[in-house]
Amino acid sequence: MKKVLLVTNIPSPYRVDLFYYLQTHIKQYEFYVIYCAREADNRCWNVDTAKLLNTTFAKTKVISIKRKYDTKHIYIPKGIGKDLLEINPDIVIAWEYNPIAVKCLFWCKWHRKKYISLTDGTLYSERNINFIQRITRKIIIGKCNASIASSTKAKEKLLKWGLSTNKIFVSLLTVDVNKIRTIGHVPEQGRLLYVGSMIERKGLDLLVSALRYVDEDFQLRIVGNGTDKEIEELKTRIKNANLLGKVEFCGFKQGKDLLEEYQYASVFVLPTREDCFGLVLLEAACTGTPIVTSKYADGAYDIITENVNGSIIDPYNAEEFGKTIESILRNPEKYRADKKIFDKFSFESVSKGYVDAIEYTLKDN
Repeated sequence: MKKVLLVTNIPSPYRVDLFYYLQTHIKQYEFYVIYCAREADNRCWNVDTAKLLNTTFAKTKVISIKRKYDTKHIYIPKGIGKDLLEINPDIVIAWEYNPIAVKCLFWCKWHRKKYISLTDGTLYSERNINFIQRITRKIIIGKCNASIASSTKAKEKLLKWGLSTNKIFVSLLTVDVNKIRTIGHVPEQGRLLYVGSMIERKGLDLLVSALRYVDEDFQLRIVGNGTDKEIEELKTRIKNANLLGKVEFCGFKQGKDLLEEYQYASVFVLPTREDCFGLVLLEAACTGTPIVTSKYADGAYDIITENVNGSIIDPYNAEEFGKTIESILRNPEKYRADKKIFDKFSFESVSKGYVDAIEYTLKDN
């Protein structure tokens, strides 16, 4: 049986769930997982450790780089060569273009193994990469046997970098959609929902500006963590926009508590300045909650059917943003759940991208 090694940064719930599905349902391959770290300081996830099968946590040094809107973590390998030798995989699937991915690529070439690149990045999210980042992409994209893109926009990026279409396989980022579909949608009139962190990149300041153009009664619920500074700055913006009493800070939630937030929301909003995907959009779509999302959430183009389950807007156009929210509040019957979402984002459908990429590389001699 061929061994497949999956290498990624941290055990985020959506990766853990998919990898667990691959390990328990795709029986023709033996899957192993290496994570570069147990957690990141900007994440609050709780992960089901029972799903961490055949899992190793690599010895790495983490370098944190403050960027314009958030912090980037770079994992420098210290002992992954030993892990690779011990597992001795036939195929390595490694995430993005970081030092660990480069190490895995060279290990595969030296030991005559197959290498598949896994990427979430898009042309927009990678528009400001530096010279070294461009070099690592050129090396990995040029030398990989195949690549798995987590969205249509990620596939467009790979094509732009010159990877041939036959080497690109799409495996959409996903969550457990079957678990979410059991939640009925019983919206409370005027209830708006945002789920995510309060960092500048997420665009909550843009949302506050847009809400000044909403004439319908509403109550915005912000579900997610923020630093004291981020919360105070946002509260000041809310006060200056004369929205006191219309915004509630609900803190971080997950599991059943989070699903209930989607269940009772009239409109879900994502005002982000930049997101490779935006899995919260998928969670909202699966509950049937109408969505108003920024055009800079690249996963929106795989999730949103315009004027069916939501709308994609320019978050910098405050009036357009606000009036789109208002339109949904006034005409909720116009929007409905897109049932194709459940098949498109099921673990069975999403895992096919991995299986097809693996089978292609094994045939590619």
